[in-house]
Amino acid sequence: MNTRDGDPGAGLPAAPPGDRPSPEQAGTPEEFMVRLRQLREWTGLTFRDLETRSRRLGDHLPRSTLASTLRRDALPRQEFVEALVRACGLDPAPWARARRRLAVRLAAAEPAGERTWVQAAEQAPVRDGSAPHQLPLAPPVLVGRDRELDQVAGMLAGTPVTVISGPAGAGKSAVGVRAAHRAAHLFPDGQLYVNLRGTTPGAEPPAPAEIAGVLLRSLGIAWPQAPADAGEATGRLRTALSGRRLLVLLDDVASAAQVRPLVPCCGPSAVILTSRMSLTSLDGSRHVRLDPLSHAEAEEVLERNLGAERVRAEPEAVRTLADLCGHLPLGLRIAAARLAARPEWPVRVLTRRLADERRRLDEFRVDDMDVRASLAVSFEDVAGSDDEPARLAARVLGRLADLPAGEIRLPEDAVLLEVPEDTADRALERLVDAGLVESRTPGCYRVSELVRLFALEQSESGVRGESGGQGESGVRGERGVRGGCGVRGER
Repeated sequence: MNTRDGDPGAGLPAAPPGDRPSPEQAGTPEEFMVRLRQLREWTGLTFRDLETRSRRLGDHLPRSTLASTLRRDALPRQEFVEALVRACGLDPAPWARARRRLAVRLAAAEPAGERTWVQAAEQAPVRDGSAPHQLPLAPPVLVGRDRELDQVAGMLAGTPVTVISGPAGAGKSAVGVRAAHRAAHLFPDGQLYVNLRGTTPGAEPPAPAEIAGVLLRSLGIAWPQAPADAGEATGRLRTALSGRRLLVLLDDVASAAQVRPLVPCCGPSAVILTSRMSLTSLDGSRHVRLDPLSHAEAEEVLERNLGAERVRAEPEAVRTLADLCGHLPLGLRIAAARLAARPEWPVRVLTRRLADERRRLDEFRVDDMDVRASLAVSFEDVAGSDDEPARLAARVLGRLADLPAGEIRLPEDAVLLEVPEDTADRALERLVDAGLVESRTPGCYRVSELVRLFALEQSESGVRGESGGQGESGVRGERGVRGGCGVRGER
């Protein structure tokens, strides 16, 4: 088999020549499973081989799952079939079509009331050539996010709204796209994608009516570019979604208000939302939060981008680099990209440059990935608000950043923030909701190292409004001053 870019087995040895098993003539699930087993035998690959190959292709096929599934005669999940055939070095499309044909036949013979929603979604026929497939390309590998991907998959089986939240640079968009691709087979009427630009520097996030219009046009329904009535647009969208099994990924949500009129969808459709905000006020929603990676996971990200030999040659420098990146995928990717462009640099050269707090955020920028620009939008949404409690929260963030460890516990340390205890509590909770401060245990708040450095920059430049001439109202115009106009690379 040709292994050029884009082929299912790209980068893997080609499947062996000869008369390979075909699923086309399988008339029952039992016959289909016989052919799947024959396919595995034809390749000569062991379960261990298939597990390794599937991992390299970004799939997940444990040996135990392969063994148990191939022993059965029941029709396996579509995702399993496609991953197995890809690992065998072949195009999964014919096998996926054959499986769907058998699933539809089984569904027609089974009383509808006895099927779960997931079974019905898997077995529904695709409408003739009109299903939209708008998902961006999925990253081939997401280090350290298997648990979160499994959580999202479980939620999509029975939850109308799944929210993926986390701090800037945690990789929310990547997890959302990857999860949507994994679940696409459950939504045969299509998958829709809209970037809501909640953290795009210099961009105004679209209103609910605009978003509804984009989705309607994606479904082939004529709708004006600037609908005047939000209620009419969202109502028309609900009508269009009724009875369809669509997956909608709304990426980079600015606030709950931006999407509240749009979710939950009607009928068996589902929505994935990614946002720095928690969005816990949305009806029918369940939530997955992304935290920074572990030490081992952060080092694996660097190894995948720089090569094992280079990373393992300087274990202490690599560990220090991961710490300086806050164990966040965005920071790690930027650091890896800078080192990849400078193959003669030892890792310790970059760690020395990053050790200088005054220039660290300057170092975290390459191409369209920029940590400072990514943080600037979240800070502006708080500091530049017309809401006085929000502006107070920005001032509290600056004072928290001034503390040596960037940590505080209430009520004991409220005096350090120079505000009453109840005011400090409200301000810090506002910052948690904005993704600028972490709170793992009640009353304990911590600002990450990169957010701390950014907040200190804003304090020194007078953005928080305590140095005379600039006041908080000027922050909204500062988006490009400290943060530049660069596009954030990973939300």
